[in-house]
Amino acid sequence: MSVSPLQNTDKARILVVDDQPVNIQIIHQMLNADYQVFMATSGSQALTLCQSNPPDLILLDVVMPEPDGLTTCRLLKQIPDLADIPVIFVSGVQNPEEEVLCWEAGGADFVIKPVNAVTLKHRIKTQLKLKLQQDLLKQFAEISAQD
Repeated sequence: MSVSPLQNTDKARILVVDDQPVNIQIIHQMLNADYQVFMATSGSQALTLCQSNPPDLILLDVVMPEPDGLTTCRLLKQIPDLADIPVIFVSGVQNPEEEVLCWEAGGADFVIKPVNAVTLKHRIKTQLKLKLQQDLLKQFAEISAQD
């Protein structure tokens, strides 16, 4: 018998992807008490990490060397086992055009740098709740299909 996600007391796993280690360190300090925080300094490293050990949520910098955050998100969304992982984009650029590009790439949310800890934690919590609900619906559908 497997344990349902609602009974799982483990901390959620968050992958922080940013080419600037100082940004990763800041976010790590904000989240480390509540979540398991992992890091990648490039989109390609993030893709590799996600395939070997998928996180529950990804915080992804938009502006990075190739592949940039938008491309990385698109590539993640093309992999069936990773497509449902929520991606929250983090950007130092605040303009509507960039936000639209993030939504079109498959982002679940968007946060502006410098990151406000309360806002970031709230958005993470919301996305993790939505992911849990989605996972439970999938489990229910699989069980219903077997009956």
